[in-house]
Amino acid sequence: MRSGEIKTFGGKLKEFFKKPVMTVAFMMGATVLAKLLGMLRTILLALNYGTGVEASAFSLASRVPLTFFDLLFSSAILGCFIPVYNSFADDTDGASEFASSFLAVVLLATGALSVVGMLGADIIVRLLGPGLSAETAALAVRILRIMFPMVVFTGSTYTLVGVMQSRGRFLLPAFISSISNAGVIVYFLFFDGFFGIYGLSIAYIVSWLIQLLTLAIPLKRDGVKLLAGANLKNPALFKAIKMSLPVMLGSWLAPIGLLAGTFFSTFVAENGNVIFEYAVNAFTMAAGILTYSICNYLFPSLAKLSSEAHEEEFLETSRSGIIPAAAIILPFSAALTVLSGECIAAMYMRGDFTASDAASVASLLCMLVLSMPAFAGIEIFSRIFYARSLPWIPMVSAGAGIAVNIVSASVMVFGFDRGMNAIGISYSIGLYAAVAVLVLFSFFKLKGLYNKKFAVSMLKVVFAAVVFSVVSYFIYSAVNNDPYSSSTLKNILVAMAVFVPSAIVYVVLIRFSGVFKGGLKSRK
Repeated sequence: MRSGEIKTFGGKLKEFFKKPVMTVAFMMGATVLAKLLGMLRTILLALNYGTGVEASAFSLASRVPLTFFDLLFSSAILGCFIPVYNSFADDTDGASEFASSFLAVVLLATGALSVVGMLGADIIVRLLGPGLSAETAALAVRILRIMFPMVVFTGSTYTLVGVMQSRGRFLLPAFISSISNAGVIVYFLFFDGFFGIYGLSIAYIVSWLIQLLTLAIPLKRDGVKLLAGANLKNPALFKAIKMSLPVMLGSWLAPIGLLAGTFFSTFVAENGNVIFEYAVNAFTMAAGILTYSICNYLFPSLAKLSSEAHEEEFLETSRSGIIPAAAIILPFSAALTVLSGECIAAMYMRGDFTASDAASVASLLCMLVLSMPAFAGIEIFSRIFYARSLPWIPMVSAGAGIAVNIVSASVMVFGFDRGMNAIGISYSIGLYAAVAVLVLFSFFKLKGLYNKKFAVSMLKVVFAAVVFSVVSYFIYSAVNNDPYSSSTLKNILVAMAVFVPSAIVYVVLIRFSGVFKGGLKSRK
């Protein structure tokens, strides 16, 4: 092949991978890899620590810093940073100055949070784990003090993710979790026997530092001047900060739901919080793989379209996110409901993690999986409203979901003693309450979103998902497997025997229904 032909081929190949569907496919592939490595990381935690004192203490302590970060910064960073950064259009110097100023504020705020968290670790553990034994609580305090500085690296990483996504670079941010998860896995394989649970805590901090460097180095090579020219009086910075409060409050549904689950689970059983942690990890792994790639790809485009008042294109891009999300999430949530026992047993049931532990986690996962469609709806609609500069709507939605979750859990756990499953059911009810608020507001604030074509497409997706569920249920009933007395290989084979034929039927129905003739929309 001649040099000219090679260049032409290379150009075509590059253009091919820039197509929206291919970009989302690769982002989803990167997310799958990250979640699989995260699953392996959790499997190794279960293998080495089971559901004992160290696992319970580490579960609470590792959850707290990231949950506090989610409460105060995560969605506020991306939800405020990306729209403001994109508002600079071709003004690269202005965008760089804003990014540097924003990063400086994030560093100051997360640094202050780290100090407060380390000093108040004992109070935090007593508030969130009132049912923990004295031994578990004391260990959790020590681990929490080690891990709280992690939020500094987390905040910086999220900011750089916003820069990269706004610059049209989606794949590297999608891969950074794989790199950090791989680092923790290396620790488990080679160093855990020497340094134990305290070394694991440090490994998590190092993994987030690696994530930060993975983004910072390429951006610096691209000429992005990190922290250079940071100006705390930057007008764009004030604009982002002004937007941050409702965005921050709107992001509280998931982290407060997890904190509530941790709180209530300590009253149900001594190892309740670690059972909850394992179930939530499986849930968020599945839900994240199926949702975040579409959301992260669409949000920068939505922000640009909204600022340029391209109404119909904005609505069409929104529709092109909602329908694929529903088409992906519905069959997988049905499959996980049917196969939760096989999935959890195959993932965790080895070493110190017993069949009884697996059954408890699987039962709770079933309750959480019921909320996967609501989870996807919240993520999609929140980004649509953020792009339209309506952050107060997700804020109201989050408030409704949190209230419903906490009231429901209080009644079922303390009033009727319904155990761990009550926590999962309450979490799901809270998510559905939140998405109901978002959908209700979308009728008034996104006029024209729900046209006839959209309604027909959604009905086709729901019908195909119902067929998938029925086929899965009947195949599983015919197999008649007990996952907790079966080998890992048998559980995997049973899951494949149920899922594969059901998925084939689903894909055929979707393919011939013509739901995806248009595909994902994007705007250059």
